[in-house]
Amino acid sequence: MSESGDVGTNGAAIDKRPETIGGLFDAITPTYDNLNRMMSMSADIMWRKQGLDRLDIQKGDEVLDIATGTGDMAIQAAGRTECSIVGIDLSKNMMLEAERKWGRQKVKGRYSLVKGDALAMPFPDGTFDKAMVAYGIRNMVDIDRFVGEVHRVLRPGGRFLVLELSVPACRITRPIYLLYLTRIMPLIGRFQSGNQAAYEYLRDSILTFPAPDEVERLMERKGFRIVSSVPQTMNICHLYVMEKGRDSRVP
Repeated sequence: MSESGDVGTNGAAIDKRPETIGGLFDAITPTYDNLNRMMSMSADIMWRKQGLDRLDIQKGDEVLDIATGTGDMAIQAAGRTECSIVGIDLSKNMMLEAERKWGRQKVKGRYSLVKGDALAMPFPDGTFDKAMVAYGIRNMVDIDRFVGEVHRVLRPGGRFLVLELSVPACRITRPIYLLYLTRIMPLIGRFQSGNQAAYEYLRDSILTFPAPDEVERLMERKGFRIVSSVPQTMNICHLYVMEKGRDSRVP
């Protein structure tokens, strides 16, 4: 899972360069939230709640929200307890929408935004108590490097939450989900957003993302201890919570 050589369903390499990903999400910002709700039948709200339950953010924690997008994860976290959240993202338009949404919420704590690449984050070692990424790890061109960066910026004993879409292994649900993912979802994206290519990318990024056991092995190689690894809603989403060892080093 080093530098991405993933190939999409059309046989072409998937372009995950930061400038490409940032531009893609800039383009779909106006319809992003509505499409998420519609395509997950609002299950994404429940998945975030389940993840935050296990991340266990405490009052006063410094929290890093990676691929913060339109701010849904940050808002849900801040609605639970008073904490300071830093969101980092490649998309300027997504972060502008996150700022607008945050301004409408009656939540305590602070939310600051940084435009930047999660593979080279502008934070000192051991800055954060908690880190989280929802539906963003599959967009990283080098997942190994990304996990190493998260490990670096977390304090010893800090927790890291990953929520990511996945393809079910069950022989009954897998073909139904693949039909939806490969045929129906790109059409919905085209009709609702006018940008079918973005949702074809979404399809391909889900299809090529590693299976949960491979993700767990990577996290352990990078110095994390697996706290939770839980499939969600017929295995179409997976929740991982890791903890950085108190004396661990990145291999």
